[in-house]
Amino acid sequence: MDIERLLKEMTLEEKVCQLTSVPFKKAFDFKTFKVRENVKEILPHSLGHVGRIAGSTDLLPREVAKMTNEIQRYLVENTRLGIPVLIATEATGGYLGRNTTLFPGNLNVGACFDEKLAFAMGDAVSKEMRAMGENWALAPVVDIVREFRYGRYEESFSEDTYLVTRNGVNYVKGLQSDDLSQGVAACLKHYVAQGISDGGRNTGPVHLSDNEILNEYSVPFQVCIKEANVATIMAAYHEISGIPCHVSKKLLTDYLQRFGFEGLVVSDGSGISLVHNYQEFCDSYEKAGTLAINAGIDVELDSVFANHLVDEVKKGHVSEERLNQAVRRVLKLKNDLGLFENPYVDIDKVDEIVACAKHLDIAYQIAVNSIIMLENKNNTLPIKADKKIGLVGYLSNHKDFAYGDYSYPTHVKEQIFECQDMKEDEIVARCMFTQAHTNSYDELYHDIQTIYDELKMHYTVVQRDLLPQTYNYDNDKNFENYTIDDELKSCDVFMVVIGETTGMGYQNETGESTDRVTITLSKEQRNLVRNIHALGKPVVLVLSNAKPVELSVESELCDAMLECFKLGHKGAKARCDIISGKVSPSGKLPVSIPKHQGQCPIYYSQRITGKKQFWKESYLEMDLSPLYEFGYGLSYTTFDIDVKTLSIGDDGITARIDVTNTGNFAGAEVIQLYIKKRYGSISFPDKELKRFEKVFLNIGETKTVSFNIGLGELYYYNSENEYCMEDICLEAMVGTSSKNIVKRVTSKIESAERA
Repeated sequence: MDIERLLKEMTLEEKVCQLTSVPFKKAFDFKTFKVRENVKEILPHSLGHVGRIAGSTDLLPREVAKMTNEIQRYLVENTRLGIPVLIATEATGGYLGRNTTLFPGNLNVGACFDEKLAFAMGDAVSKEMRAMGENWALAPVVDIVREFRYGRYEESFSEDTYLVTRNGVNYVKGLQSDDLSQGVAACLKHYVAQGISDGGRNTGPVHLSDNEILNEYSVPFQVCIKEANVATIMAAYHEISGIPCHVSKKLLTDYLQRFGFEGLVVSDGSGISLVHNYQEFCDSYEKAGTLAINAGIDVELDSVFANHLVDEVKKGHVSEERLNQAVRRVLKLKNDLGLFENPYVDIDKVDEIVACAKHLDIAYQIAVNSIIMLENKNNTLPIKADKKIGLVGYLSNHKDFAYGDYSYPTHVKEQIFECQDMKEDEIVARCMFTQAHTNSYDELYHDIQTIYDELKMHYTVVQRDLLPQTYNYDNDKNFENYTIDDELKSCDVFMVVIGETTGMGYQNETGESTDRVTITLSKEQRNLVRNIHALGKPVVLVLSNAKPVELSVESELCDAMLECFKLGHKGAKARCDIISGKVSPSGKLPVSIPKHQGQCPIYYSQRITGKKQFWKESYLEMDLSPLYEFGYGLSYTTFDIDVKTLSIGDDGITARIDVTNTGNFAGAEVIQLYIKKRYGSISFPDKELKRFEKVFLNIGETKTVSFNIGLGELYYYNSENEYCMEDICLEAMVGTSSKNIVKRVTSKIESAERA
């Protein structure tokens, strides 16, 4: 496609349309798969993109493919220039759509400490999206999240820069493929530093120096640009040091050019509008739109460009050169995706690709590799087959245990309840969710097993919810009015399955719309743990929380604890395989778990002064250390870690470690290499993860792990924000968590040339 020739043919109105969208249901009938009679009114100058066909309807996969084909066909065959459309969707925790593969959440991916699984997940999501005709994945989230009150914590991989980066890079590579025409466009979000806002409030202000942005919070974006050639980047909602990210030329143009980004920059949903009506940064939508496009936003998930950009260009507030630059990027992306050559999909291939056995196995592998054993007193786990299990907790027999906030059922929950009593014309006009043939919300759940479904196939199980939900949303005085009956009391061991439901605003304790002032599980669930503990039998806590929670009470009362986060499609089987001992737990914490909310922030890579208390080195009430450190996780087996080589030379760091399984189970250990820099022109984190490798070992088996870190990988932005290496003292550490360091070495680095 000759993009420059096409650009010259376009009118001003046609150019602006390429940067904008309208809700597809206004122009296309999602029940008949035909264009509406007023389509020429709705789309007088074509369309740049549409969003969430699968994720905002109850259409089945083949129907989504049929819908995307009809949209493309109309735009290609019935508009003046025949330009195909980008079709965007969410893809955090899998492809957002009915009956697609439901993958575990991003925290689970982080807990695997295995970047190959991040790639496999991205590749599977790409294939399912491509099969159904959606071609732009609004994922991955590569925020470095360190605020426990923040409801969207679950959407990212970790508190750690390196772990987020490696998973982000591999997820992007999986989505985009080696040839973008065979994959889908990825979108990094949220640029930048969205996980550390004031009060943990979504869109709250963020306070950071340029140096912190460059050295920490933008690193996943920098590396995804360099290594994965990511196609698009999404601006963040919040403001940094008084400037909304959506109108920050420094962030959106200066820094992205510095990082080598040549792709497309997109607003977040209503992000440009918020600059005016929420952040009160300017006095009109017109000004917000002008500020945004001039700062570097190319495409909106909003309506400001659509309503005002033509006039703003005519008035000279936005140059035609800048408009052409944005349109050129859109057309290039469509060309790179192969849409000009073939915008259609083969509907007959949908069923063999979407939720196929291979993709479900990837979901299982992420789930089983991400389960973290936090406690196992007196070898309570695994549970022998002859034991009678008392299974309690709302999430023990409800599918909510599996779903993150960007899972399909949780994402559409509020919308479907809102539109159930509406007429068709009201739904089209007011509601994001669209119903073609389903009236029951329960039908929109994936066909997955609950934990009870899975456990009762292997054990004698007595199951009781006891609590009607995970949180007392309606302040019901009888919420905890339950009885522990004699049959339940007769069990040999109790398994308490508790956590959180998550979503977009309808009865959930966490998620995009729900930030918290407390970081524990609900008080009613804590009381349930206390009541079960009082029975005097072993207690196994199985956590299904979407984001990290403080577990000081639970760790004292429970004999064993499994942190599972949100396990997705095959989560029940994964848990049962761990509980029975078929698989040894191998997940590691991608976050630091505090003893108390008052310790936060408590991420392991704080500056050294952030991990001390002057004179006392403790709070009045407790010490400064976390309850469970970053990188921590127990196994059913034991390992010997023999560091054969750990050295720092002119070329960087070299390490060779022999790992031996010395226990009675096959299992996996994660070897972690950290560094610490001292005495440069800036202060540095106390520790920084720089390598990890998960090693699977049979009983008695030994394997060798080798790490080589080039000196260039240790460069940083100095006090002048120059990317370089200075004269510093460098320490390298090898261990199995950020706390459990087996060996360390220190050396001076002489001045190196700047990059």
